[in-house]
Amino acid sequence: MNNTAYIGLDDTEEWAKFSHALNQPQQVWESHVVVDGMHCAACAYNVEKALSSVQGVMSAEVNATSKRARITWSADLTKPSEWMDALTRAGYAALPASEIFNVDERRKQQRLMLWRLVVAGFCMMQVMMYAYPAYIADANDMTADVKNLLRWASWVLTLPVMFFSASPFFTNALNDLKNRQISMDLPVALGIVITFVVSSAGTFQPNGWWGTEVYFDSLTMFVFFLLTGRWLELRMRDRTAGALDVLMRRLPS
Repeated sequence: MNNTAYIGLDDTEEWAKFSHALNQPQQVWESHVVVDGMHCAACAYNVEKALSSVQGVMSAEVNATSKRARITWSADLTKPSEWMDALTRAGYAALPASEIFNVDERRKQQRLMLWRLVVAGFCMMQVMMYAYPAYIADANDMTADVKNLLRWASWVLTLPVMFFSASPFFTNALNDLKNRQISMDLPVALGIVITFVVSSAGTFQPNGWWGTEVYFDSLTMFVFFLLTGRWLELRMRDRTAGALDVLMRRLPS
């Protein structure tokens, strides 16, 4: 998203849907947004830093658990599109914290995360099936051609995990590098890439200096368990957000 994607929120009637005035004549506002892309406390700090760098933003408080941010800002100095665009440049995305904006987005994220998890789980089981004979076979039980065939099959099945299931880790890691910051996704992505490169080298050149060992089974299992944790976290966060939405609707305006 760029600045033009948020221009529509600069209308007073639009930002009033997720904000309320703190004084009269409505020059200072407090807005609540959901920040997509946060996974740890370091991300919350980066979000606060990006928001605080915008002229006109008086304060920013971010909760890494609920992925929500509370921003106090002056309508004379800035507009929602400006501080939301600052989040985009920092590698995050902001959505107004109102039910009309967030229910569909939460469902979309859950479906996509579930698909990533299913693909990783299916490929993990298949790769483990191809790796198992190498664990139990003696030196003369399998020919070199059979070993290479199993390695190539594991390599092919690891590709969907790398380019689809694990893509959020790479996206977040690239954003970290671009913004010269570190979150837990950076070492995770680095470990995944190194494991895949070494295993691919062992597949393409089994007699090369990279060695003959491949770790596709460990890689796919690692991604699967990471995504399992992320999916469970997303489910719990969605339930919490839904409960908060119900509570907010019951509060007097």
